[in-house]
Amino acid sequence: MKMTLPFDKLFLSKKTQDFVGINIGNQTLKGLIVKGNKAVDYFIEPHTDLAEQLKKIWKDKKISTDKVKVSLKNPSCLVRYFQFLKMDKKRMKEALLYELTKHIPFSPDDVYFDFSILEEIGASEVSLLLAIAKKDFINQILDVFEKQNLKLAEINLDSICLINLFLKTYEEHSTINSGILDIGYASSTLTILRKGIPCLTRDLIFSSKDIIQVLSNIKNSPPAEVESWLRSLKDSKEFLEMVQGSIVNVCSQIKSSFDYFEVNKGERVEKIYLTGGLAQLDGFGNALKESLSIETVILNNTQKLDTSSADGNFDLVKNSFTVTAGLIA
Repeated sequence: MKMTLPFDKLFLSKKTQDFVGINIGNQTLKGLIVKGNKAVDYFIEPHTDLAEQLKKIWKDKKISTDKVKVSLKNPSCLVRYFQFLKMDKKRMKEALLYELTKHIPFSPDDVYFDFSILEEIGASEVSLLLAIAKKDFINQILDVFEKQNLKLAEINLDSICLINLFLKTYEEHSTINSGILDIGYASSTLTILRKGIPCLTRDLIFSSKDIIQVLSNIKNSPPAEVESWLRSLKDSKEFLEMVQGSIVNVCSQIKSSFDYFEVNKGERVEKIYLTGGLAQLDGFGNALKESLSIETVILNNTQKLDTSSADGNFDLVKNSFTVTAGLIA
């Protein structure tokens, strides 16, 4: 199942073999240069002035294509799931416009939206995924790329990119109930899939930035030094002891979502797939596994990343490109 957001000229999805996929994060721009539907080079740049960074990247990497796919995670973007009356897509789109206020905290006039039909429920209803993004947020991004003469082939949301990657990568998705935990720098997101059909996406009060601040306070060190310490960490025992309270807190939030799923679906989540910077730290997944009593693994992105022509440092950072790899899936 391929879920993208093809809304008019904004949420676009086109079959594009040569393009640059960019995950616009709060702290960094993580990009993959794609040729023949395979990543051949990469970049990680600080997210400062987007226009200036794009100029620099295209110059430094000597990129010839002007086609770009972008992934976003922002409070201005939401994903919702609900049941809706079965009808043709054109009528459904018109009907949803009048139903938006039931599902989002924004005015319908202030957002772009699109939807994907996930499955049929009986003879008269379907299960929908609704994607929302505020117009002012999207328009700012569109304006920057347009002024750089770059053509957006797709705008997507991080959580949907991870769903696409997961469904493309793991054949077991249709037989088990799964959770995808994306630990971002400024926020984290949990998505639950019932045998390959996403049914819940929830933002969690937990992030790499929060953990870095906790460690900064404990170690009496500036955040930059803490980040450097984490990157060079060989034994995670000390790290896990210092952030135990934060891990207990996020596990409580995850368990709450799992309990909600179990009550409503009568089934249990059987496996968690982790992604994000903290997910790579040795012992972090085991800490979640022990607390939640559930199998926990790293979400694999390597099937979509063939960077044999890139520099030798890519293997050290490739796990940071899981969301971006979802733009290729």
